[in-house]
Formats: sequence, structure tokens, C-alpha cells
Amino acid sequence: MAMDLNAKAAYIRGLMTGMEFDADSKNGKVIAAMMDLLEEMAATVTEHDDALDQVYDELETLDQDLDDVVSDIYGDDEEDDDEDEEDHGALYEVTCPNCGEISTLDEETLMDPEGDLVCPHCGATFDIELEGTEEDSAEETDKQDQ
Repeated sequence: MAMDLNAKAAYIRGLMTGMEFDADSKNGKVIAAMMDLLEEMAATVTEHDDALDQVYDELETLDQDLDDVVSDIYGDDEEDDDEDEEDHGALYEVTCPNCGEISTLDEETLMDPEGDLVCPHCGATFDIELEGTEEDSAEETDKQDQ
């Protein structure tokens, strides 16, 4: 836009020169002063437009830098959240007694006392018996040895 203004001002100045415009007449003095003002305004608008382009470029750079800072500060938190989710939800493999397919269940589903397990492969409903942990097995073995 700014270059268009300078080009238009130069075109009007060229018309004035080509018409053998008399800048010494009363009307000529007013029109010449208006032409000078128009050229100054076009130059000022061009300077402001260039400065605005520079500000936009610097703002874009600052925005990118801020994004980098935010990802550096908060980026690790997202990874920690993923690790926390993995730690809280232990998964167990259960073999269906009907079809023999292995399904993966979370601890909450597995420990639900009212919910029967349903095989996603064959649709059979079944219960499971939970075996003790290794520590429980060691304690039972110690009790049997005594």
C-alpha cells in the first residue's frame, strides 16, 4: 500500500510537470503546496509501514521465544503426568477359561467385587481367583515350615 501512495504522488507530480503547471499563480501556489504535503504524507506512511513490518517480525520472534520458554518450563510436566498415569494403573493379563484368549485388564476392573469379567473375544462371563503376591507366598511358606 505504501509504495502505491509514493507511486501515485509521483504520477500526480509528473502530470503537473507535463501540463506546464504555473506554480506562481494563486491557484498554482495552493495546488503546489498540496502536492508537497501529499508527497510528505506518502513518505511518512511508507516509513510507518516499514516500521510496522519490523515490529511484526520482532513480535513473531518474541512469540516463538516465549513458546520455547513455555515448553521448556512446562514440557517436562506433561511427561511426568504420563508417567504418573502409568504408575497408578497397573495392567494384568487374564486368560479366558472358555476360549483361551488373553485379555488385559486394569486393577480397578479386576478388583471390582460386584462385576463379573466378560471376555471381549467370545463374550463368556467368568470369575477369577486372585493369587497372593510373592511376599504372601513367602509368609505362607514360613508358616508351613514352623
